[in-house]
Amino acid sequence: MPRRDVAKGFTLIELLVVIAIIAILAAILFPVFARARENARKSTCQSNLKQIGIGIAMYAQDYDDRYMARYYAVGSTGLNWQSAIQPYVKNTEIFLCPSTKARSYGWNQNYLNWAAMSSIAAPSETVAVCDVNQAPTSAGGWAWDLAVTAPSYITAGGPSQPADEFTIPPTFKDANWLQRPRPAHTDGCNILFLDGHVKWMKTNTFYYGQSPVDRWFDLN
Repeated sequence: MPRRDVAKGFTLIELLVVIAIIAILAAILFPVFARARENARKSTCQSNLKQIGIGIAMYAQDYDDRYMARYYAVGSTGLNWQSAIQPYVKNTEIFLCPSTKARSYGWNQNYLNWAAMSSIAAPSETVAVCDVNQAPTSAGGWAWDLAVTAPSYITAGGPSQPADEFTIPPTFKDANWLQRPRPAHTDGCNILFLDGHVKWMKTNTFYYGQSPVDRWFDLN
């Protein structure tokens, strides 16, 4: 009588080895996939900011070479800086960083509100818009109008800091004021400079300025 072959199954040890290999591969690949996903979000955010930069430049060209304001009047709840450039960008989605669920780009308002283009000595070093935190209790349109704020007075000659420092007003240390730069992308944030270029910077390059003349500058 011919002998029938009996199918051989996996032993317990073999199954454990396979499971261990799968677990090791998952531990290696999951962080890689997460980084790739975050890099894609960072690239989308940079694209958003570049489009915002184009809108800002077009607005300034149409309004006597002056930049828009955060609000058009003190205490106003009407037109804000995003609304001002909306006719040029024609897309509200670019105000939404893909790494957050709400609009979270801040305009460097106290340095740039109504500023003339000719008054900015170094546009390539002047921050226009960047990722900022959101106040957790904000409601209504507040998150729509986040702003990068600084002391309102500016001395002649503009800001000045040593190289490799990114100045941040000292008032940002106040826990009650949360609209400050945030590490939205891998321990850093994307920054739109006034000349239109976008740069990612690590938060450990941020510097809390100790003088009222400190402004949002990257002096690399």
